[in-house]
Amino acid sequence: MKIGNFLYGTLNATVMCAMTAAAVISVQEARAEEKLAQIEDNDKNCLAKNIFFEARNQETEGRVAVAWVTLNRMENSRYPTTICAVVEQGHRDSNGNPIRNKCQFSWYCDGKSDNIPDNVIAQRAWSDAQLIAEVVLLDWARGKRGPVFGATMYHADYVNPYWSDSYQRVAQIGTHIFYK
Repeated sequence: MKIGNFLYGTLNATVMCAMTAAAVISVQEARAEEKLAQIEDNDKNCLAKNIFFEARNQETEGRVAVAWVTLNRMENSRYPTTICAVVEQGHRDSNGNPIRNKCQFSWYCDGKSDNIPDNVIAQRAWSDAQLIAEVVLLDWARGKRGPVFGATMYHADYVNPYWSDSYQRVAQIGTHIFYK
């Protein structure tokens, strides 16, 4: 009889632990959903465009890293507080237009079209960028951190920007070097 009670007590404790864990996960997911609900579709599109134009030639990890830098900036008090504002940050002329080659992300003010090309390769890369944006946003909302250790800066490995010595190098992923 004591063995039966012991097994029953152990089983009961196991069930209680599982129920508690499920409740904690449920609360965490609800919080993540609330955080995601604050991100507008336009911001998701800006994140996907940033991934596409900054890193479409990178492996998946490199595209994920660029997305995380964008989100890290959004959460850093030195940068704007929305994804689109981070992506579109740069020097502007007296009419409010971005000045060529004076933006945080070079593609945004390089003078080229910001439309996604209508060919099979570009459309596939665009679909991938949108999916990566969704997955990274979900991880961000769940409180996870990406592969760049809080980096807010990066550059291609073939350039040497004046600011690189002012930051701590934290990673190199593909052809991008990341700093915080």
